[in-house]
Amino acid sequence: MTHTANPPAATIRARVHDSALKRVTRFFASTLYEIFVETLQNARRAGATRVRVTVAAPAGQPAGCAPEPSETSLTVSVTDDGAGIENPAVLLSFGENGWNDDLVAREDAAGMGILSLAHRGCRIASRPRTPDGHVGHGWSVDLLPEHFTGHSDAQVRYDDTAPYPSGTAVQFQATVSADMIRTAIASAARHYPLPVTFEGETLERQAFLDGAIHAESWNGLAFGVYRERQRGYLEPDLNFFGPTVPVRLPTVETVHRGIWSVRADVVDCPGLELLLPARREAVENAFLAEVREAARLAIYRAMAADSDPRPAFADWTKAREAGIDLAAPPQVLRPWRPAIADIDDWREPPKPAPVGPNALVMACDPDPPEAQALWRAAERAGMSEELFEADKRLNGYGWYDRLDRVTGIDTEVTDGDGKAWPLYEYPVPERTGAAAPLAARPDAIRMSLAVKTVRARSLTIILPADLAFAGDTWGWISDALPLVTAESTLEPRRLAELLRLGFFSFSDDVDADSRETQAMRFDEEALHTATRLLCSEDSALELSIAETVRRELFWLVPNNRKVEISITRPDIRVVLGDPADTAT
Repeated sequence: MTHTANPPAATIRARVHDSALKRVTRFFASTLYEIFVETLQNARRAGATRVRVTVAAPAGQPAGCAPEPSETSLTVSVTDDGAGIENPAVLLSFGENGWNDDLVAREDAAGMGILSLAHRGCRIASRPRTPDGHVGHGWSVDLLPEHFTGHSDAQVRYDDTAPYPSGTAVQFQATVSADMIRTAIASAARHYPLPVTFEGETLERQAFLDGAIHAESWNGLAFGVYRERQRGYLEPDLNFFGPTVPVRLPTVETVHRGIWSVRADVVDCPGLELLLPARREAVENAFLAEVREAARLAIYRAMAADSDPRPAFADWTKAREAGIDLAAPPQVLRPWRPAIADIDDWREPPKPAPVGPNALVMACDPDPPEAQALWRAAERAGMSEELFEADKRLNGYGWYDRLDRVTGIDTEVTDGDGKAWPLYEYPVPERTGAAAPLAARPDAIRMSLAVKTVRARSLTIILPADLAFAGDTWGWISDALPLVTAESTLEPRRLAELLRLGFFSFSDDVDADSRETQAMRFDEEALHTATRLLCSEDSALELSIAETVRRELFWLVPNNRKVEISITRPDIRVVLGDPADTAT
């Protein structure tokens, strides 16, 4: 049998299904903070001049105590002196509100804030006041979850106890302590434009743009610009009359002078759209893109007033295109220093310094062992202070673009027979432990720096060196194969230090020792390896025994006694001298 589908309807129209009404109690998370945010916003829109929050405890229970689950909850009341609510029906007509058309257009008032109380239920008492000053009758209504879902009707009654001469009071239950209630209302009121009291105490308020070094207005927003202000990921940077929202306003990173940032305060900005109903984030639209661009220009204008703004070239260019004159950064760069293997060993970077005519920008990133060897070679050649870090933020400035750049490093090792080897091919013995053979000391080491000049010409700078590292780049001391030329005057402790800088990295494995223990053992092995290579096997063994005694036994020796230890396997002989023996 063949079935013929009905033809589609000619037109369709948006509607709200009844099932959505049954879910309104889940439109808000119903936290205390969200409830206070919504009630405070309603009070402000109603023209209130102040808001009062009180807590009432059941008889015989102090208000500051948190009730047990079996006890009666605390009653929280939020009362304002605004114009009140003329028609109680708007409370349950979601999307409808009693605000005038002008306010709705300016603030996108959705008429859904009452849903923050839908899950808990509440009592609302109000006394309306007309624009001409006429005061109406007071009324109140108890709203339970079933009223919000449309399962039953709510009874409105006259109530002479409603706020006088006008205003609205919202009451709800909270099964928490008064201190927790105070914390929630204090947070909601922190950037709120009206004074709020809690149990008679006026809560502290702070202007959202406090601390700004530059302020300006744009399309109903007030921008405040900050310098070196710590800003976390998705930290709120816009204030909507109390609730704060992350809208990802731009930051501007300078060259060696920190970061500039901006925040915005809503004054009267109809073009700004926040996601409803909770307004926790902004709608990504064309206007928000304009807001971000305007905020960036506000930062540029603040930087223009600074004596030394040091903008990146991209920001310098954008500012000039907008008619904002930013001073270009001086001709300084951060001196280059070799990388170290231990990423947790943070060291203060060198301060920026003027670049001279022989400056070289390190446009390559050698691994720590190669970097340490290069630095030693550059120091020996007297050119270490000519090496500077690359800084992409400066690409485009003429003085920076004209600097020569090191684009690569090749190391060549000449063995005792006069044969030259690329470092990665130099014949080295296989390492199988601390006593494994070390590589023979080469006759010469040469490091070749590939340099690219301003006209894209290439040249090579040759640096004679006395040290290079073969073997695996990232590993333990047992993986390191130091090559030190026969004529080098490098001392064992200095080589051990270079081994640590180039190879030591703390392991945070569950079964690993502490950082201090790992470092100590690495240093001992590094010094043993360096002494074997630069002195002799016997010298390394003597040093290792002495270091072990110093670590394990030294604390046992009295300050005024002499101890002699002799070991002839399997016997150990210890002679403890008299105190008088050490006097001489």
